[in-house]
Amino acid sequence: MPPSRPQPLAQPVNDLTLDMGPKLDMDRYVPAFLNSIANKLSSGASRLYFKHFGIGVVEWRIIVHLVAEPWCTAARICQIIGMDKAAVSRSYALMEDRGLIQFRPAEPRGREATLTVAGRDLHDRILVMALERERRLLADLSPREVDTLINLLGRLQARIPHVNAYDPAPEDIGPAA
Repeated sequence: MPPSRPQPLAQPVNDLTLDMGPKLDMDRYVPAFLNSIANKLSSGASRLYFKHFGIGVVEWRIIVHLVAEPWCTAARICQIIGMDKAAVSRSYALMEDRGLIQFRPAEPRGREATLTVAGRDLHDRILVMALERERRLLADLSPREVDTLINLLGRLQARIPHVNAYDPAPEDIGPAA
């Protein structure tokens, strides 16, 4: 048995350590709040759709988009939905194997997808569940509050390119700890 190495002493957490600088108020930090809501809604939808239909929320998002925009490239879906191309490609393969989508060549070297009759039927069946989930989520809001929420979320979404363009210079970040 090799000799044991001395372990560093753990620093105790005390009131002084907890008060050593700024921290996020997680109840008011909007990006974390939105992310938490989205993650919980996505995981719940994924579990439900997989249980009843054998697909996850990624496939559902693609199906919804293909209803809105048939004969769409994977790159376009990634751009609109904000998903990773690898995830879309994996989902395309699964959906093609299940007969939910079909492809045709697209210029210059790509391909476009659309739903098959089976894919559209699956969309229509899942849509009932999706709309019920939305109804339950918004049940405590008045129609006017729902309109306000949608307006505010749209305004936040429009700001994403500006937010994602933020990249401060090293001298503006401050010294490393």
